[in-house]
Amino acid sequence: MDEKGHLVKAVHIVADITNRKRAEKEMDVLQEQLRQSQKMEAIGRLAGGIAHDFNNLLTIVHGNCQLSLLDLPADARVRANIEEIKKAGERAAILTRQLLAFSRRQVLEMKVIDLNTVLRDMDKMLRRVIGEDIELANMEAKDLGRVKTDPGQMEQVIMNLAVNARDAMPQGGKLTIETANVELESMLGTMLRLFRDAT
Repeated sequence: MDEKGHLVKAVHIVADITNRKRAEKEMDVLQEQLRQSQKMEAIGRLAGGIAHDFNNLLTIVHGNCQLSLLDLPADARVRANIEEIKKAGERAAILTRQLLAFSRRQVLEMKVIDLNTVLRDMDKMLRRVIGEDIELANMEAKDLGRVKTDPGQMEQVIMNLAVNARDAMPQGGKLTIETANVELESMLGTMLRLFRDAT
């Protein structure tokens, strides 16, 4: 075999080694993706199991609150406390539904809701979360249209925004939550302008 033949053979060997290395690397990536997928599936099963058991406990809390409210006179001093426990239990039940949805054991519960009502119901909880150093102001649109969404997810979005705002104001400040009817295209344009101004 002449020198040219040896060179061609060497080139083929190098190409084979390169292809094999590439295939091994792709196999490693696929195996890692499979491991991550299996981890997420395990987390989903765990979340679903915990949410199911927790939901059973919340059913007992909710039922006892209802029975206590039936037995109490309207002017009982502890009535307001039990009503707050009942509301907190209902919100916790919403969170368990979200966990069940994450674990693919339950679909999201889409409802047509009034965001102003959601904000009013969350007012006390939001004030406790943000603390006394931050003033909370709700500006409700009077002609606000209704939206179709999962109530629990919407409450979670509002709560996350409030917590982020609180963390951004360690010295205190004012948090304003405003509802309004907006067109998606107009809102996106406003957000882009705000982003450009910030950068």
